[in-house]
Amino acid sequence: MRFEYWMIFLLLVLGCSEETKPLKVGVRVGDIAPEIKAEDAQGEKLELSKFKGKVVLLSFWASWCGPCKELLPYEKQLFKKFEGKPFVLLGVNSDIEKNAFIKVQQQYNIPWPSFWDGNGSINREWEIEFLPLLVLVDEKGVIRFNSKSVMDNIESFRDLSEKVEKEISNVLQKMRG
Repeated sequence: MRFEYWMIFLLLVLGCSEETKPLKVGVRVGDIAPEIKAEDAQGEKLELSKFKGKVVLLSFWASWCGPCKELLPYEKQLFKKFEGKPFVLLGVNSDIEKNAFIKVQQQYNIPWPSFWDGNGSINREWEIEFLPLLVLVDEKGVIRFNSKSVMDNIESFRDLSEKVEKEISNVLQKMRG
């Protein structure tokens, strides 16, 4: 009889234990976001890790990218909607010429900072295959959403914006709860 109790106990313990696998740095959902260190349009140094504790939406874009400009009004809505919350929107600009980056940022009155990736190193590390691309990073630095995974299932940038808004809200809700 005693053996049976021990077996049941062992099965319960083994069945109830959750094995957590360590997070790795990478660009997939569930990975720890790679660090980004670069200058913004004004030459100020930006570091992604300085925003730990906040939910970060990274928007990969370029001045020559028409769809990136089409996405801007929706990004501005997200920026306004989550203002005052532990949320930040950061761009990652892919222009080779910094002047093109600065010109578009001023022309479209983009209120959030952007990393300037003139040499493409950030895009290579993040495996960016097309623009625009949105990546949501939670307050601990873990990637929670990548628009690459939903691009085939959306019909418009409004759809994408709504999907991203839900993802941001979910991550913010988990932070509070």
